[in-house]
Amino acid sequence: MHPVLAVVLALASAACYALSAVLQHHEASRQPETGVASLMIALMRRRGWWAAQTATVLGALLHLAALGAGPLVLVQPIGVTALALALPVGARIGRTPVTRRAWIGALCVVLGLPAVLTAMPHRPGAGRVFAAFPTVACAVAVVVAAATVAALRLRVPHPRWAAILLAGGAALCFGTTSAAVKALWLQMGSPTIVAIGLVAAPLGVVLAQHAYQDGGLGAPLAVQTLADPVTAVAIGVLALGEQVALTPVRMALGLLGLAVTVAGVVLLSTRIPADDDPAGPHPAAAPAPVATDG
Repeated sequence: MHPVLAVVLALASAACYALSAVLQHHEASRQPETGVASLMIALMRRRGWWAAQTATVLGALLHLAALGAGPLVLVQPIGVTALALALPVGARIGRTPVTRRAWIGALCVVLGLPAVLTAMPHRPGAGRVFAAFPTVACAVAVVVAAATVAALRLRVPHPRWAAILLAGGAALCFGTTSAAVKALWLQMGSPTIVAIGLVAAPLGVVLAQHAYQDGGLGAPLAVQTLADPVTAVAIGVLALGEQVALTPVRMALGLLGLAVTVAGVVLLSTRIPADDDPAGPHPAAAPAPVATDG
C-alpha cells in the first residue's frame, strides 16, 4: 500500500470529476431543448460536453489507480472534494460568485458524505448472496423509473427538486454500472450483467444532463456523489456476496452524516430570493448559489 500516492491520485480523480460536472452543467444549462433525444443531440455537437466525458473517464481511471494504491476507506471519502472544487470552478466559468448559502451547503456535504461512506466499510468475500444480479438490477430500474416519472411531474412547478430526483436516478444507474464492473472483476459476470452495465451507463448520462439543465451544479453533483457509491455497495452486498462491517457506532455515524448531507443538499437546492442574494439567482449555481465511472 502507498497511502500518499493513493491520496494524490484520489485528489486528481476528484478534480477530473469536478471539471466534468462543471462542463456538463455549463453545456446542459444553456440548451433550450428539453426532450431527451433533442437535448442529447444538441450536447453531442458541443466540444465542451465531450471534454466533460473525457474528464469523467480520466477521473474513473485515476480512481481505480487510487484504489490500487490505498484502501477504500481512505480513497472513497476524498471523492467528495469534487463538490468543493466544482463550485469555484463553476462560478469562474459562469461568472457568478459562490453565495454563502452555497458554501455552507457544500461544507455540510463535504463533512457529511465521508461519514456516510466510512460508516459502511465493505470487503469482498464469500458472503451470502441474497438475490441474483439481474433481479437487483430490475429493482433498481423500477426505482429509477419512478424517480423519472416523479421528476417529470415536478419539472415545471419545482424544477430544482425534479433535478434532484433525476440526479438520484443517474446515480443509481452509475452505481449499477460500477457493480457490474465489480462482478466482472470478481469473475462473477455474465453476458446479462455486461448488458445491464452497458445499458445503465448511458441512461445515467442522459438523466444527469437533465439534472444539470434544471437544477444547477451543486445539488445534482452532491446527490450523485452520495448515491453512486452507496448503490454500488448495496448491490455488492445483495448480489455479489460482499460483506458490510456495520457496528452501532458506525451506524450512528452514518446516520448523522446522512442528516448533515441532506441538509447540505437542501441548502444547495433552495432558490434564494433576489433580495437575499445581490447577484440574483443564476443557473450556474447550486440552487441560486453557484455555479459532475463511474
